[in-house]
Amino acid sequence: MAASVAPLITPNETNPLFNDNSLKLGLFALNSGGTMMSLAPDRFTVDWDRCDEAMRLASSAGFEVMVSLSTWDRPEFEPFTWTAALGARHPKIATITTLHVQLMHPTFVARAIATADHITKGRASINIVAGSNPATYAAFGMPFEDHEVRYAHAEEFMELLYLLWSSEGPVSFEGRFYKIKDALCRPKPVQGRPAIMNAGTSERGLDFAAKHADVVFTHLPDGDLEATRKLTAHCKSVALSKYRRKVQVWTHGYVVMRETQAEADAFLHYYAVEYADRARVEAYTKTLSQSADSKTESWKFARNWAAGGGIALVGTPDSVAQQLVTLNKAGVDGILLNSIEPERMLATAVRELLPLLDQAGVRSSKSSLNA
Repeated sequence: MAASVAPLITPNETNPLFNDNSLKLGLFALNSGGTMMSLAPDRFTVDWDRCDEAMRLASSAGFEVMVSLSTWDRPEFEPFTWTAALGARHPKIATITTLHVQLMHPTFVARAIATADHITKGRASINIVAGSNPATYAAFGMPFEDHEVRYAHAEEFMELLYLLWSSEGPVSFEGRFYKIKDALCRPKPVQGRPAIMNAGTSERGLDFAAKHADVVFTHLPDGDLEATRKLTAHCKSVALSKYRRKVQVWTHGYVVMRETQAEADAFLHYYAVEYADRARVEAYTKTLSQSADSKTESWKFARNWAAGGGIALVGTPDSVAQQLVTLNKAGVDGILLNSIEPERMLATAVRELLPLLDQAGVRSSKSSLNA
C-alpha cells in the first residue's frame, strides 16, 4: 500500500516552528554531546544539567526548537525521554525527537509522541530518519536495508502513523513491513498531526521529505550562495508542484563567535584541528564517502565534521549575523546551531547576534535571558 501524502498542518500558536519569523533558530544534538568530533578538554559532553541550562537559555532567547540526535552507538540520552522532559520544563520552545523508522515501531511512536504533545501542550515533533549509518542498526542487531527498501519501509511507517493518529477506533493493518491488530492511539496529539522533519539529500529522499515533512532538513554547499538558492528553491518546488504542500527548508551549522575574526579562527583551529577526534572523523567520513564525490575527501571536509558539520558560522557576531541573513534571503527558513560551548554561544547570541537579526528584519524580539 502506498502511503498517503502528509496532511497539511495549519500554522498554530502551540508550535513555535510555525511562528512568523522568517529565519528560525534551533539547537541540535545536545543529548549526544553535540555533533563536534573533538577531544578538546573543555568540549560539551552528555550532561543533563548542561542540556537543561542550554534549553533554558535557548527558550528564553526565543529559539524555536531543540532537536535530538539518535545514534545508539555512542554516549547519548535516549531521545524520546530527553525531549519530553525538556519540553515539560521549558514551555516556550518546541522539541523534535529523532527516530529511525526501522528501529521504532509506529504503534509505539504514535502514542509516545501523542503523549509528549500533551506534556508540551502542542510543541512535540519528530525527525524521521530512513537510514544513514549502519552502526546504528548494528546496535539493535538489525540489518541495514538498501536505499530503496529503506524508503519503502519509511513510506509504510508513515501510512500507519497517520492512521493511528487520525483513527478514532482501533487500527488493524497488514503490509509489507508491519502487521498489527486493534492498535489504538488515544488521546490524540494536541496538534492533530505533530510536525514532521525529515532529511532528504538524494532525489528519492527529497521526494519523501516533500511528501511527508513540514521541515525539509538538508546539507547546503558551504560558501556557494547560488547553489544554495537553487537547492532551497528545488526542495520547495517539488513539495508544491508534486504534492501541493508548502515546506520549510532548514540546514545546520557550527558556531564560533568572538570579538575578532582572528580569535574565532584560532578557537576553531584549537578544537577542530589540534584536538580533532581523528579516529571518529575518519570512520564517519569513510561512511559518507561511499556515496560522496571523491573531491570532498580533503582536510577541509574532515575539519568541517570535526568542527560540527554543516555551514561554518565563524567570526564576529556581526559577520555571523550577515551570513545568516544572506542564507535566509537564499531561501533557508531555519538553521540548527551546533557549538562546542553552547552556553557561551547562546549568551553571545542574546547579547549581540539576535539584536542584529532583529534589525535586519528576519526575526522579532521575543524575550531575553532574564525573562
